[in-house]
Amino acid sequence: MAIKSLVKNFRDIGRFISSPSLLLAHFAFWQLIVITIYLGSRERQGLVPTFSNGIYLSLVGIATLLLCIHLFFIRADSKLNRQDKIYISIFISPALVLYLSMFINYDFKSLQSLTLLFIFLVPLVIWRAQFDSRDWALFYSIIVSLSIINMIYSILQIFSKIPVAQINSRDVVIGFIDRPTGIFFNAFSMSYASVIFLALGLDILIKNKKQRKLGILIISTSLVSLVLSGTRTSLWLGFLIIISFIALNYWKKFKNIKVTVTLVLIVLGVGAPFILLILGLLNGNAEWSTLNGRTQMWSCVTSNANQFLPIGVGLDDAFPPMFCADSGWFANLRHPENMFLLAFVESGPLGMAAYVSLFIFTLINSFKALDKRFILPIALTSTFLLSNLIYVSLFHYLPFLPDRPADRGIFNFHIMYFIWIWIMKNARDSLNKES
Repeated sequence: MAIKSLVKNFRDIGRFISSPSLLLAHFAFWQLIVITIYLGSRERQGLVPTFSNGIYLSLVGIATLLLCIHLFFIRADSKLNRQDKIYISIFISPALVLYLSMFINYDFKSLQSLTLLFIFLVPLVIWRAQFDSRDWALFYSIIVSLSIINMIYSILQIFSKIPVAQINSRDVVIGFIDRPTGIFFNAFSMSYASVIFLALGLDILIKNKKQRKLGILIISTSLVSLVLSGTRTSLWLGFLIIISFIALNYWKKFKNIKVTVTLVLIVLGVGAPFILLILGLLNGNAEWSTLNGRTQMWSCVTSNANQFLPIGVGLDDAFPPMFCADSGWFANLRHPENMFLLAFVESGPLGMAAYVSLFIFTLINSFKALDKRFILPIALTSTFLLSNLIYVSLFHYLPFLPDRPADRGIFNFHIMYFIWIWIMKNARDSLNKES
């Protein structure tokens, strides 16, 4: 009904199709369909899967193709200034360097990937897109829908009514469970997505009086998902984001609030795992000092750094089976649990520098947004930074590459990347209007 009413408000169907909000709705639709088909193809004891893996993989291909086609219909704003061009260049540089690496390393099969094409084009399309109030109305509807459905899937997974996408068990408050994955493909993606939903809900609650009920609904559903995830880093960051929103909204006479919020989110939020790492080394706590074994993967990359000079090994040859371990979990892991190091493996120092530049630039501009008490950019940027330091939320999952256990295409965490760019674009536009 929401989409029908919004169509009526647009001048014509063509204009609605070319709106950035419909592109996000299109993405959200396929995200839900793809994960549902995938869960229905999972084998469980005593149950015959409803769908086959072949149907799932075919759907990933069709959905990705349709989304790539939709990108070319989005209306563009021709008034791009120098700042716009810098933003676009920064956002597309990681994918651009990866394309260069694949070409130099004769990785021609990966070059044909629609997933990589979508990842490359999305920042360019969203940053050039024209937004209006009707786009924001649908944007809010999509966020609340995703947050509610994510919570429902998570609860059903906790009670074993539907399978999880990836088994990752942990002993939590409610007992030993397979951590829910919600509408994503693993517990880490689900938990960090819940943090982003939480930040969006808080922003709506505080800044948009007409949409407060919507904000409360997003906050409550995202908090349930976040607690169920059992992911300690995202729980901690979510708690700090709540404190930061409250502080920024109510401590209006606090002169150093901007610096305080930034330090809290970056040092205590993003830096928390590394503070624990140092403490673990000092007190001999094995779990802290290894960050659940991640340091093994990190040292594997650094000790083999000479193999990735000067331009990496491309995508197909990155992290072959048993590259870092002969047996166990790490033997089959195709990434180092760190996006910056993965970029180093795939596209060398230049690829790693592209990711570093991306976060330096977004942090600087998020800090500028705090001047006008826009906290959402720094909240989302901090979430992406943490998830990329101890996970690989921008990992390029390609379904056709041999020996790769992941076959998710763009339907893992990239919809959250879409939302991050959307928020950064809005913050830039808001700052330009006020100046």
